[in-house]
Amino acid sequence: MSETTQVKLATTGMHCPSCAMLIEMTLKKEAGVTDVKADYPAGLTDVSYDPDVISEADIIAKIADLGYKASSSK
Repeated sequence: MSETTQVKLATTGMHCPSCAMLIEMTLKKEAGVTDVKADYPAGLTDVSYDPDVISEADIIAKIADLGYKASSSK
């Protein structure tokens, strides 16, 4: 297992705590994702993941599948 990578994603479209909870619950089910914290007032989602199992692009796509837009805030 490789080291865990962390990414902070600018996430638009979250309007309430339930939006953030949906993103967190969905990503936590993904193989390779070790931690997720979605902050709807700040419009940010912090994700810790194993890049050997899932990519940042895959994580962004999963968020998009939920109807939100995410991009790296690097």
